Amino acid sequence: MYKKLLSLPALLSLAGCITIPSTVDQDTRLSFTEINGYKFHTVIEGSNKDDVVIVVHGGPGGDHKYLTSLNPLSKNHQTIFYDQRGAGLSPRVDKRYLTIERYLDDLDALVEYYSSGKKVKLIGHSFGGMLVTGYLSAHPKKVSHAVIVEPGMLDSTSAEKFVTKMKASQSAGSLFFLIRHMAAYPFVRKYDGYEGFDYVMTKILNRSEPGAPFQCEHESMPSDAFTRGGYEAFNTMLRPVINDPAAFHYDLTEGISSYRGKLMLISSECSYFGYEFQDRYHMPKLPTQTVHVMAKGMGHNMLTLNPEWSLETIIDFFDEL
Repeated sequence: MYKKLLSLPALLSLAGCITIPSTVDQDTRLSFTEINGYKFHTVIEGSNKDDVVIVVHGGPGGDHKYLTSLNPLSKNHQTIFYDQRGAGLSPRVDKRYLTIERYLDDLDALVEYYSSGKKVKLIGHSFGGMLVTGYLSAHPKKVSHAVIVEPGMLDSTSAEKFVTKMKASQSAGSLFFLIRHMAAYPFVRKYDGYEGFDYVMTKILNRSEPGAPFQCEHESMPSDAFTRGGYEAFNTMLRPVINDPAAFHYDLTEGISSYRGKLMLISSECSYFGYEFQDRYHMPKLPTQTVHVMAKGMGHNMLTLNPEWSLETIIDFFDEL
């Protein structure tokens, strides 16, 4: 007991010793684009004389770092990477601003800011694929080419199937992992008040095990693929749907039939939400010009883990006459 009491001051001295990356409103060295009073953390590659490509990352609550494998697109395109509102290194906000509607408005604001009135190209991965689909439905005339990569859910039907598959893949190991990192919460240095849960979220995002539900048996993501998770974004937008799929009341394809541009859906061979899932639940709702491509021998994160194939596929699609 005495030894345990002696260890208490040592434990208390650890408070604040764990740090996570600051957001743009705390670190003035970070690049950002300020639109309508909000500073999005943005990284711009390539010339502003070229066609614009905006890359929309997954989540909700992820960041763009894992998609910088797409940097070579900047050879012929001005490529815009951004962290979504309340996620990555963009500032944290109250949960009332964390909605799909707001995220679609944010994407439109970025399109308007960078497009110079011309049509843009969009690439959306996972949750980002959901957003790009919703954007094509709402603004079909602003996009010339779009690539959506394995979106999780586009309507209430696929939301129910997505959640069922996700719950079937959960394990006791995942719960232990969460509890272990939650124990570090008191020792995370806090400035905006979100750092503690963001630390745990970042650990979850960077936990990658080979195999189901997302990867092939030989695949795993890098341990530092994500910079900083946005827990509140995840907790506000996705957790309610995991608890009750009926909470997803959107049809992100409503209006997409008016989109006349080029559209490619990329799905993996290994993911639970790969080619078969997308072909059954999402392809019937997409425009007839949609091209569905299988990433053979790859999992959900093919853009990160198989960049050569991904870039060749996307560039060929962009350049096809």
